[in-house]
Amino acid sequence: MINWLTKENEYNTIKLHSAIKRGIDMSNKIFGERIKKLRTDRNMTMDVMATKLGISKSRINMWENNGVVPRDDVLLRVSKYFDVSTDYLLGNDDMEGKEPEGSTTLHFLQRNLKGLNEEQLEKAKNILSSVFDDIFEDDEE
Repeated sequence: MINWLTKENEYNTIKLHSAIKRGIDMSNKIFGERIKKLRTDRNMTMDVMATKLGISKSRINMWENNGVVPRDDVLLRVSKYFDVSTDYLLGNDDMEGKEPEGSTTLHFLQRNLKGLNEEQLEKAKNILSSVFDDIFEDDEE
């Protein structure tokens, strides 16, 4: 019995490690793509970006082509330089720009509304319209 439990635990550990690795690989791929997009959208060479961030060109190459994610302090520096969130860089958020101050609640609502079907969205719209009738105007008139 102990041998069977050991094998099952080993199998589950391997499955978990594999799932985590796939998630990390995806995040790394997204990170690399987003860094490259931010750089190229600004017509910036790797050399210029490296100088601006105080890092080596080879480091940027590793980010873009190998999906290597930098240390937290460097990630934060990149985020500030490009004026994007670290969540965006890592693929946890699709919004390229940083959120304005006080928009945490709005972002929470937007994220959760994405999961609703058309009928649920219509109900949410009706509820919000009735509560905030002075803000919402009927666009269909």
